[in-house]
Amino acid sequence: MPKYLAEAEIRHAVEQLERSSARQRMCEFLIALRTLKLAGTQQVAVAESVSDYVQAVNELTNWASPDDVDKPYFNPFGSEAAFKGPKFPSNGPSNTMHGWATQADSPLEIIQKTRPKSIARRPISEAQLCTFLLKRAGGLEPPRLIDIAVWFFRSTDLEGQGGSLPTRVELEAMVAEEIGLTDEDVAALFRLEADDTDADQPDVAEASGEDTDAEAETLL
Repeated sequence: MPKYLAEAEIRHAVEQLERSSARQRMCEFLIALRTLKLAGTQQVAVAESVSDYVQAVNELTNWASPDDVDKPYFNPFGSEAAFKGPKFPSNGPSNTMHGWATQADSPLEIIQKTRPKSIARRPISEAQLCTFLLKRAGGLEPPRLIDIAVWFFRSTDLEGQGGSLPTRVELEAMVAEEIGLTDEDVAALFRLEADDTDADQPDVAEASGEDTDAEAETLL
């Protein structure tokens, strides 16, 4: 029987990402990495005409059909988390990435000579990566990798051997592999289970409530 993450867990993950120190541009960074991973190349064009880019945008932001809602895309990162309209794939992440061309700490190289413009991973220091993608003010905690995993796999059948969901460690490893995060990226930007605090725990009533979908399970 297919196994999906519980709605309560997805909601909790989104709330955690919104409360984290991640800048909104974390979403575009992950879309860029996922596009490169799907393409299997060192550089890739980012435009609505590129299927790998569109897939990455959908995996990391799409939550509903454009035929059903006015804003079918959602960026869950940081205090600027927001719903986006149907034109988001064409004038959202790609334009944002292109705008990083002149920023010193950008993790991407923007290749201007290709049409559409392409991106490639740019080697920068851990400090530069954190400066670019995480807020320092406000005493906020970095995002948890498990919350990104839950959001990324929100619509994925995760049934494993024996019919169970993967463990937290397994799910974190899966999302890092799928997106193309390096060990250095994970160490610099994200918190793992050992870094959890009491504030990361879900509401007890919410976590213990029964899900109406018998096929949904939880990692909580």
